[in-house]
Amino acid sequence: MPNKLSKRALVIVLLVFIGAMVLAVWVLITDHGLNETQSTSVSFEEMNEVAQINEETRSIYDLSSVDSMTTDEKDSFDISLDLVAACPDPSAELSDQCIATLDAVYAKKMMGRLHLDWIKFDLPLNYARIFSDPVRDREKVLEALSNPNCNLTDENDVRWNLYDECHADAFANFYHFIRKCQSPDRYYSRYEQWFRRGWEIQVEGTLASRFESRQWYIDKAPADERNRRTRQLWEEVLETRWVVKECERFNVDEILIDPNRDHEFVSKLRSAGKILQVNNRIDLEYEMMQSLRGLSARFGDDWAVVTHHGSPAWRAFRAEQRPWIQTNQELFQTDATRESKLLAGVQIAVELAESELEFDWDFLVTHICTDQKHTDATSCQTAINELYYSLDSLEQDKFQILSQIERVALELGVYSPAPND
Repeated sequence: MPNKLSKRALVIVLLVFIGAMVLAVWVLITDHGLNETQSTSVSFEEMNEVAQINEETRSIYDLSSVDSMTTDEKDSFDISLDLVAACPDPSAELSDQCIATLDAVYAKKMMGRLHLDWIKFDLPLNYARIFSDPVRDREKVLEALSNPNCNLTDENDVRWNLYDECHADAFANFYHFIRKCQSPDRYYSRYEQWFRRGWEIQVEGTLASRFESRQWYIDKAPADERNRRTRQLWEEVLETRWVVKECERFNVDEILIDPNRDHEFVSKLRSAGKILQVNNRIDLEYEMMQSLRGLSARFGDDWAVVTHHGSPAWRAFRAEQRPWIQTNQELFQTDATRESKLLAGVQIAVELAESELEFDWDFLVTHICTDQKHTDATSCQTAINELYYSLDSLEQDKFQILSQIERVALELGVYSPAPND
């Protein structure tokens, strides 16, 4: 009997030991999974609001994207006025000096990230234009929708000759005003999200806000990077605050399209959207927004023409009329070599000249000669010399452009590699 009891005791001890081991392994696995969840919660790029049309929301946590910025992208943050000095605390009440600085910085800021701010349009789409008079823009849009001359016949119809009569600029302005202001609840929340602490963001096990999380990463950055990253953070936060301030100048609820109030407006806009075959399966707001942009493009607004994709026939027409749109995309391909950028730069300079559009030569040449995400052993001088030999002798316009690029590169000091390169 004692022998049987000792065996039972041994079995019980073994079972308890095995159970403890299983429990310990389970705790380690679940804890590891939790830690992985917490660590990745600050690495995902935030999604844009409302059908991915809120381009002001930037990549918040993935700082590898900051490290891989091109020279042009980094230069965009080197604004002439020091936001950090003028607005030392982005969460505090904005001082007069801070507001004056924000007005100077953001009023002329172009919409979108399409690498088009180096091209000089007659009426660039910037914040100043959007917030100039949204009430007037709303009225002009409704006037155009009621104008028989502005009624499109099918999805391929283009009325660029009626730019003024159909108020192409007002459609683009109104589209962006709705995007930026939407409703007080929405635009206030964009600002609050920077400073509200939540379980989804943790820094070293402590609840943190988006702003605190970014500052933590900045403090971990190399010393020579901290100032630039701080300016970048301040610019993003203060742009959000400035947009809120601009929206507050208007009675937003009265300006926005209200489906329960503006029956005629909604009906006319949706009818135009059906002709353009706008996607109506997401929600009414998205449908109306895309209709505004599509109509603006068909009436000839530069920004809308570039961003509205429309039907295959529309895209073919756009490519024929404005070939520089596609060439500009090739110019800014992230994996483009020095040679391909130079070739695209020469081509787009020819196309812009044919379209009678002026552009920033210094920006174009700097982009070609210095902007490279990955190491490129080919210098600007080598690429230019090789292109001289490969061009057809009949392409005199390209020879002249290439010669101009060479002169500007020499003037800017980016023609040859530095002695230590």
